[in-house]
Amino acid sequence: MKNTNYTAIDLFSGAGGLHIGFENAGFEIKLCIDNNDLVEKTHKRNFPHIPIINRDINQIPTSEICEYLTESSVDIIIGGPPCQGFSTIGHRVSSNVEKRTKKDPRNELVLTYARIINEIRPKFIVMENVKGILTLENGAYLQNVLSILKEAGYNAEYKLINMADYGVPEVRERVIILGNRIGLPVSFPKPDHSDNPNDDLPAWESCWGVLKDLENMPDNPDFNHVALKHTEKNIERYKLIPEGGRLPEDKLPKELYRKNFGNTYKRLARNRPALTMVPGNDAFPIHPTLNRSLTVREAARIQTFPDTMIFEGNRRQQGHQVGNAVPPMFSKKLAMFILEQIEDAKKQGLYECH
Repeated sequence: MKNTNYTAIDLFSGAGGLHIGFENAGFEIKLCIDNNDLVEKTHKRNFPHIPIINRDINQIPTSEICEYLTESSVDIIIGGPPCQGFSTIGHRVSSNVEKRTKKDPRNELVLTYARIINEIRPKFIVMENVKGILTLENGAYLQNVLSILKEAGYNAEYKLINMADYGVPEVRERVIILGNRIGLPVSFPKPDHSDNPNDDLPAWESCWGVLKDLENMPDNPDFNHVALKHTEKNIERYKLIPEGGRLPEDKLPKELYRKNFGNTYKRLARNRPALTMVPGNDAFPIHPTLNRSLTVREAARIQTFPDTMIFEGNRRQQGHQVGNAVPPMFSKKLAMFILEQIEDAKKQGLYECH
């Protein structure tokens, strides 16, 4: 790993999927911020070299963040803020933006993010969010995000990205917002995989490549690899799910029927990417060949976490950390793309040194 001497801060860091990729690309992660005791425990176990603040981000003054910076500025702020859960407005956000966003408490998180960006003034910003942000408030929420960033002096755009298009063995659509304040037009890394045979790109990666060696591995709690203890009735249901298919609810025998089957009654296909890892009620999708849901380790493999990464907490808590994360494989490719932009900007004299 080459150290580029460029710096980053990770807000809403979670299990670290974003900053793992950026660090592997050569960025120095100066600080992570989240508001979750288990995330802090996972972070300290896996990233003891990176400071973390575990508090409500609204209660963290910018002066405290700056204590972790050895230089006068930071190159990039990355993060995946949830759509809900925070309040308070930044004092540098203009009043018209405040009026636009204060109507809905879900939007106040954007003001918090804008406050930090306004005061830290990173040269680049990365925000990741779920696909639902596109339709939240009929699209007004996302437009508010972009308006706030642009008022803060950033060129900012968004794109709906499928992680499978970047080599992740998982169909996972996420909205990525990129921005910079150095005058560059906003662009996104080009896909390097495709599900279209007419594209001159490698095919999507199958999930079996990262799962097959774990198929017969015994439970290992220290490796986050513990099979969920399903009921006999659920096991009988799983036996009816074809590879790559879902439970045939309309053809179930009476003793196996119930109302409101969830999305967890879907089996992965060995020759396809996995379904999106969503941390439901302890259950990931069904294993391609076994009559059980995926273990946390198997889900982490699909999310491209290294095997050295250990998640703290009980099974549900581990699963939520894995399922909510950005795949490190994608975040590294995004970081490398931004590094190329930085180098180009320096050649053009657009990128001032620290």
